[in-house]
Amino acid sequence: MASLSPARQLKFQLLDNGLALDPSALDALRQLYGDRELTPHDYASTSGIILKLEEDVWVNAPIERYNPNFVAESPFSLSFSDERFVVAGRGLTSTAAFWPQPAYHGTSNDYGPLNNYVVTHGDRGRLSPIRSCSMTCTFCNIPYDDPLSDYDLKPVPALLAAARTALEDPDQPARHLLISGGTPKPRDIGWMREMYAAVITEFTGVPVDLMMVPLPGLFDLPELSALGLNELSINLELFGRETSKSIMRHKYNQGVDFYLDFIERASEVLGLGRSRSMLMVGLEPMADTLAGVRAIAERGGTPVLSPFRPDPATPLSRVSPPDASTMRETYLRAMDILDDFEVTLGPDCPPCSHNTLNFADDVSGRLGYRHPLPRLLGSAA
Repeated sequence: MASLSPARQLKFQLLDNGLALDPSALDALRQLYGDRELTPHDYASTSGIILKLEEDVWVNAPIERYNPNFVAESPFSLSFSDERFVVAGRGLTSTAAFWPQPAYHGTSNDYGPLNNYVVTHGDRGRLSPIRSCSMTCTFCNIPYDDPLSDYDLKPVPALLAAARTALEDPDQPARHLLISGGTPKPRDIGWMREMYAAVITEFTGVPVDLMMVPLPGLFDLPELSALGLNELSINLELFGRETSKSIMRHKYNQGVDFYLDFIERASEVLGLGRSRSMLMVGLEPMADTLAGVRAIAERGGTPVLSPFRPDPATPLSRVSPPDASTMRETYLRAMDILDDFEVTLGPDCPPCSHNTLNFADDVSGRLGYRHPLPRLLGSAA
């Protein structure tokens, strides 16, 4: 297995232990950023502060304020001196740059609070077209924050207006879009298809990705390709059958082959590397996760490893996230597996890798930004 630089080791440590904010860092952030919230803290996986460490290592570092269920007295701290932010702990050190939220976060338009429709992380705006979800997975906060009785479709004009606001934000403009969120009911498949087409065609030239369960009739792959779809994310989340049965019953009932067959079809129609699938690290045996990595790659898909982060609103709120050594080993073993394939761990966008176990390297080990670097405060070498 390959060795990792201090900045890369820090990423795993921060995802495990979280981050303490030294008074010097808090003072600097107040001067540079005012009294704004440090993070969107909308989902567990995006609840931390986004930092860019040395060597273009991006990380979403949980802090006690938003993750008190597992972050307390972290041995890693963010401090500020000599005009630089520094992350340090357990013998590891890296300069860091802080990602500030866009101006529109926390504001409203004629349709209500904008964050009901779109939230930006890194350089990507995530559109959420559905309130609640027709599935219940015990790691996800959606069915607990918004029960099925609250299920509703959001107006397409509101979604388009929100996306435009995110793309034109004066402080932190989104450079690409992801449409994700709760799973629709079968009766709403037609509406979802129309909404997808409306967003993709409204923002010609802006890469738009879709993340959703491949429900029957939802995805016409040739049509989406012709419209200009960028990528499709079909998330397995858990590969092992035993764990899936207890944590995500609806997906368990659909079966792994249901997802893998669609990933293979999407790879054929859209092209290699344009269909991906996320696996959650820490809720099932590592062997199951790695088997999932191989299965996705065998079908031309891009595996994405996302560390489990417990949401306080869910039944898994007291389950610990995977420790740093588990994340590191899973990452390295996955990379070894992918040596046999023409894909690597995704996502390939560096800012979007802030909450995943990868470093946005391509199959040749090169890292590149497709979009302008997001606005950052401080400096990271």
